[in-house]
Amino acid sequence: MRRPTVNDFREMLERIMGAPPVAEPAPTLAEQQGITQELGDAVACLAEAELAAGRTEIARAILEGLVVTNHRDAGAWALLSAAHRKLAQPLAARFCAEVATTLAPADPWIRLARAESLLSFPDARGEARGMLEGLAADADVGERARVLLGALPE
Repeated sequence: MRRPTVNDFREMLERIMGAPPVAEPAPTLAEQQGITQELGDAVACLAEAELAAGRTEIARAILEGLVVTNHRDAGAWALLSAAHRKLAQPLAARFCAEVATTLAPADPWIRLARAESLLSFPDARGEARGMLEGLAADADVGERARVLLGALPE
């Protein structure tokens, strides 16, 4: 079986999210159901706490529901990537991180999630290293980026 490439991921993302923008984007399922951003953030915090407590399957299930109801939530996609990494599902983790990066390419947390997802792929470690080096001075994610850089073989 052929290993997926970055271009494969880009093609998947274009198929999923690449529809030409419309003047008014269709409402998300969350918007249709009246779920506010605050409630979505609270659900994400719950999932993050489940991840931290080691209940990764529960966190994954919560986050999958979150991205289904609001597919535009880059943070939820990044957290789902982290859950997949903990479950040793690197391809799913990378896909989720790519979606998050498409939604919020400038967000340092999102860029860190993408770099972490790339570390599972030997042919992408150079790109991950470059991303981590770029994040090393960031006030929010720099410490984590430096720790990951220190753990990488030269």
